[in-house]
Amino acid sequence: MSWLVRLYPRSWRRRYGAEMEDLVQVMPGRLSVALDLLIGAAIAYRDVIRRDRVLSAAGAFLHGVCVAVLLQAIAFVTLILAGQGSSDPTDFRLGPVVFATMVGLPQVIYAQLGESLQAQASIQVLSRAWWPEAVLLTLLVFALAIVIATPRLLRRLR
Repeated sequence: MSWLVRLYPRSWRRRYGAEMEDLVQVMPGRLSVALDLLIGAAIAYRDVIRRDRVLSAAGAFLHGVCVAVLLQAIAFVTLILAGQGSSDPTDFRLGPVVFATMVGLPQVIYAQLGESLQAQASIQVLSRAWWPEAVLLTLLVFALAIVIATPRLLRRLR
């Protein structure tokens, strides 16, 4: 567990690193100790970043970039889910610009199967087709909530 002390900022390790490593070696290796060390490292980095205006601005910028990327990923997965519900091709456009054309899975399968198997195949495909995207969408929304809540959580920890 002493390797977790290396996650702390260099200035903090110069001052407290040896003491902390000795303390961690004496303590039992539990998940709660590891979690406490991770939270402590996040708080130590927060304090270092708050003292430096350039790092503070860069941290705010990176936070905004993370939020923007997650929102775009959520929108893309939502568009995929919306396109799968239709057997007709679905165009996603803004004015004359077409961003994507989604072809629903039932249409692809209908082209490959005979008419007698179409009903059975469509039920199986529709029941399983949206699960990966729905799970991904749930994970992305959860990640967005964590990214948005992190600054507030770090402020409250002290």
